[in-house]
Amino acid sequence: MKIYRIFVLITSIFLAGLTALFAENKKNDNPTVKSDTLQAVVVTGTRQEVLRDALPVPVTVIGRNVVQQSDQNALMPVLMDQVPGLFITSRGVTGYGISSGAAGSISLRGFGAASGRVLILIDGHPQFESIFGHPVSDEYIATNAQRVEVARGASSVLYGSNAMGGAINIITRKPTRDGNTVDVKLMGGSYGSARGNFSDNYKKGKFAATANLSYDRTDGHRPNSAFRSVSGLAKASYQISDSWRFGANFSLMDAYSENPGTEAEPMIEGNAHFIRGMAGVSLENRYERTNGNVDLYYNWGNHIIDDGYSEGGEPREYLFHSTDFTAGLSAYQVTNILTGNTLTVGADLLYYGGNAYRNPVTEIYADHKKLHEEAFYLTDQQQLGQFMFNAGIRFDHHSAYGMQYIPQAGISYMPGRNTTLKLSASKGFRMPNMRELYMYSVANEELLPEAAWSYDFTFGQHLLDGALNFEASLFYTKGSNIIEVVVVEGKRQYRNVGEFENSGIELSADYRVSPTLSLNLNYSYLHMSTIYIGAPRHKAYAGVHWTPGKFNFGIGALSIDGLYLSTGDNAKTEHYLDLKARVGYQIRNGIQLFARGENLLNKPYYTMDGFPGSGATVMCGLSISL
Repeated sequence: MKIYRIFVLITSIFLAGLTALFAENKKNDNPTVKSDTLQAVVVTGTRQEVLRDALPVPVTVIGRNVVQQSDQNALMPVLMDQVPGLFITSRGVTGYGISSGAAGSISLRGFGAASGRVLILIDGHPQFESIFGHPVSDEYIATNAQRVEVARGASSVLYGSNAMGGAINIITRKPTRDGNTVDVKLMGGSYGSARGNFSDNYKKGKFAATANLSYDRTDGHRPNSAFRSVSGLAKASYQISDSWRFGANFSLMDAYSENPGTEAEPMIEGNAHFIRGMAGVSLENRYERTNGNVDLYYNWGNHIIDDGYSEGGEPREYLFHSTDFTAGLSAYQVTNILTGNTLTVGADLLYYGGNAYRNPVTEIYADHKKLHEEAFYLTDQQQLGQFMFNAGIRFDHHSAYGMQYIPQAGISYMPGRNTTLKLSASKGFRMPNMRELYMYSVANEELLPEAAWSYDFTFGQHLLDGALNFEASLFYTKGSNIIEVVVVEGKRQYRNVGEFENSGIELSADYRVSPTLSLNLNYSYLHMSTIYIGAPRHKAYAGVHWTPGKFNFGIGALSIDGLYLSTGDNAKTEHYLDLKARVGYQIRNGIQLFARGENLLNKPYYTMDGFPGSGATVMCGLSISL
């Protein structure tokens, strides 16, 4: 029997047993407690806070408590556990790296973010390395996140290019109450690993500010696989009047990673040093029937990469060096003038570019290339009785490929306050990145955007006064104009020739059995007409969190099956089970000792061909909240 079947069977029995055991206790629970994931208020989907059930597209929400209890420095491992259909490759204890051999490739419903088909946003601003068009996974820090909203399915009407498979919106922290709150977390463990996080949240009167600092490092579980990073975030806002608020933010990361190479061909001196930064200002208005925001932001990066050499080779004479920037303006206004109606009007301006070279005289790959994009979008949501209708369109003009029209439509039906049926159809697109347009011999300046249609049907159910929540989604996506390398007249070149069809099912459930015990479970099945690496056929996660008195316990199991490590005649697939656990003890109010372990079965596994994952790892630490 396949490992995922064993996992699902054990999980089902376990949940059924716990349900029966605690059913009596549930009678005394607080019925107002709601789950982060399945009954949340979200902004990803309309730009305005609305109940998740009112959106036609499925959205997963990960709250601050889940992020904090993970003890992770990187945010992506937390999301992989909590979001069905989301998978992230890894090659070490911590850190992903960049360039050849790098991990951190993000796949959602078979769409890969390494190719720019899943969009990462921070507070609604697009995040990607503009030359290569992909996100940098090490840049997304758990300490900075207040909550994360993951829209599963095409989201290009609101967010434009790269949101073909979905959008991951990281909403950063801000003070939630008056006064000053300080959080410190220090931990260390296997393979010389150490993490430290500091956060200060301050609010007084009309002024609020947040400052976060994070440090992460490891020697690695293989030779030449060290990683270290330092990152910081600063935010401030001022309430100008009852209706207007000004905000500003700044973040910076400095990271170093080593590429050990594959087991068959170890790498010597393969390393990368990069700096990524972001700054922005915003002006928000909020009235009784209308609210909106204007954001100006600027992202930049500087990357120095030594691709190393194999045994018997020679050190490289020149290092690869690239810089990039993205400057943008985002503005929208939401109005609720008509009863049950929400109208959103928005505009996005994007200006980006960069340069890349090895030998600064003879090997210049991108010489300060610059592109720009202008977009206008309109979405409307209308409630009529038990129905909620949603429609939208985006007009997007790009300097490289001209005009695109991006539509979406959906309907939600709520026959009762505890049941929701949703149906949606939406188009996503991805603009060719600068590498595909201009760099290397395979580049093609005539490329057009990729496109995909996504169709979703979702059923949601809330039981036991909201303590037990369940959601199931069926999806089908069809992509066209996919950019692939083909041979034309003896020359390899990028062309818009690819097509694919993905379909599957996604299940999520959470159950607050009692005030001290909660369970969560998610599962996804993916069928791909065209096989892509880094996208498992079956993915399942089950977690339990229990807080009796001063103790707290957590256990989770992630099961992966049908993960393609390579394609072709001799394709490699992988399956594995990752068992995780955490125990903490509250010494006094605000001070906790904890220990956590991952891959506790100490079984070898791969998420990338030739790069084995680490064995069992244990981290111990201290957290302080003042």
